[in-house]
Amino acid sequence: MKKVLIIYSNFYPEISENLLEGAELILQEKKIFYKKISVDGSLEIPFVLEKHKKNFKGFIILGCVIKGETDHYYMVRDIALKQIYKIAYENKIPLSSAVLTVKNYSQAVERSELEKKNLGANAANVCINLMNLLNE
Repeated sequence: MKKVLIIYSNFYPEISENLLEGAELILQEKKIFYKKISVDGSLEIPFVLEKHKKNFKGFIILGCVIKGETDHYYMVRDIALKQIYKIAYENKIPLSSAVLTVKNYSQAVERSELEKKNLGANAANVCINLMNLLNE
């Protein structure tokens, strides 16, 4: 059975809910069992991923980092994504990410709304494709 863990940052609840809904629709359509875990921000995602890396067949990472007036954006973006992909590559686990890195809130909304781009759905499809490739 394919089991997927969705780890999502809930720092921007509207964005997270949109991304999550898109990912869940794809997983439900493909009849893939999934569990979801919410964390406070993107920097917490690698901790949860590390803890659960052997318990699931695939991982979908969702979140949003919006550029503000300080350099904090770069630190959060760079540290979180580097650690997420380090865990994935070192452990050869199927992982896809829709951690939005945007200039403003309206860009995040556009990339998360179901009627628009919804990168959460895209991340779910990528995760499924990676799981299938590893099972060939």
